[in-house]
Amino acid sequence: MKTLFLTGAGRGVGAALADLLSPTWNLILLARSEGRGANLQSRYPNAQIIVGDLANPEEVAWAVDDADLFGDGLDGFVSCAGIEGAMPLGDVTDSFLRDVYSVNVLSPILLTRTLLPALRQSRGTSVLVGSTAADLTFPGWLPYSSSKAALVKAASVLRAEERGIRVSVVNPGRIDTDMQRDMATKQDREFDPSTAMSPQSVAWSIAQVLEAPADVVIDELTITPFK
Repeated sequence: MKTLFLTGAGRGVGAALADLLSPTWNLILLARSEGRGANLQSRYPNAQIIVGDLANPEEVAWAVDDADLFGDGLDGFVSCAGIEGAMPLGDVTDSFLRDVYSVNVLSPILLTRTLLPALRQSRGTSVLVGSTAADLTFPGWLPYSSSKAALVKAASVLRAEERGIRVSVVNPGRIDTDMQRDMATKQDREFDPSTAMSPQSVAWSIAQVLEAPADVVIDELTITPFK
């Protein structure tokens, strides 16, 4: 079985992806706390759990490095964890902006750097989950949109640097998740699930990128609701 390291498996798309791949992949999952780790372990009893808070990206990278779970290489890394960042710039606090960039940008980059030797060994695939918000302009979305745009550019540069691994970005549009509902609430609007994709559909798309034939790489995949 191939081995996948996944962030964001606690809910939303990450949970859907873990559900989808757990029968056929060895999963290594990142949990924010010991309690969340216990929940993931009960849901995926065969998975290996690493505890670390993505809001502290350096500490997470150290924790992953210390875990020493990748001696036989790593076939896939999916950075699925993310936090919403819907707030007008005039209301943004330093701590809020720091958290958005730590979770959405710095952690995926530092984790990728930590995992590079294992990914190179297996000629593995790194999938960074971005967002169509990187290319769209919505008032009040500066923190979130700019963080996802930075992630897309990071993947593009990494792809040019690392010819021995596959580097992909998956950019979903609106998804029926708690995060999307939270962003709608903060902007005083109602979330309409009929206009959104299911987490399972997005997870399926990510799985196609991971399991693409070995002689191709899907550089960037954009998926949007079809209603």
